Amino acid sequence: MASFSTPAIVLRAVNTGEADRVVTLFGRDSGRLSALARGARKSQKRFAGGLGLCAAGVATLRERANSELLTLEGFDATAGHAALGADVGRMAHAAYAAELVGKLCAPRQVEPAIYDWLLELLTHLELEGASAERLRVFELGLLGGLGFGPAIAACAVCAGASYVGRDASTVAFRWDPDRGGAVCVACARGGRPITAAARAALLHLKAVPLRAAARESLPPDANRDCREALAEIINHHIGGPLKSVEFIAKLSAANSAGRP
Repeated sequence: MASFSTPAIVLRAVNTGEADRVVTLFGRDSGRLSALARGARKSQKRFAGGLGLCAAGVATLRERANSELLTLEGFDATAGHAALGADVGRMAHAAYAAELVGKLCAPRQVEPAIYDWLLELLTHLELEGASAERLRVFELGLLGGLGFGPAIAACAVCAGASYVGRDASTVAFRWDPDRGGAVCVACARGGRPITAAARAALLHLKAVPLRAAARESLPPDANRDCREALAEIINHHIGGPLKSVEFIAKLSAANSAGRP
């Protein structure tokens, strides 16, 4: 079968057999797919630069008859993001972004804008380090780009009770992922209360470009509220927590305790 090439980012790689790897790629022209890289742990020629987590490059792939698993014939890394592996915070955020894209994006669904969004995040992570605010901006952009963006400024049910141009403290909302995000009290049937400050912070971050996200500085309470609200939306769409979230939580707890 004919081969094809696409810019791609490595989302996951698992060793199999004596020298092979099964690699999950997010291709700009192919969407998410999995491929068998024969001899990947030994070959330095066909897989130049390696197949490490979040490596970006050009993948050459070939369909396999009667199999969803493609063959990865070669991978020419153009950006290995070496600085990510040298810093645990950077790597944790990169792993989270890769896992999130892998869970939210349907297989073989071409999403060039999402590919560019992920690549931009990895580039800023490498150059500027990890930032909780940037991760929130990434989550909001990813959810919005895939059509999963939560209602924030107005009720997800009636589209009313917007606080834009009003005193936010006078409008009460609940956060209900099952109904699309913020729901005014008149429409609410469940969910939990969400503060006006958290909604304002989410609405602000939604408009921040990734290149400027590192300059944002949310109060700890606002950042926590935004993180929890977006986690509920994400979990609603993927059906459970991500493995990388546990690692980030442990890393944050260690940093708060003054440990390395």
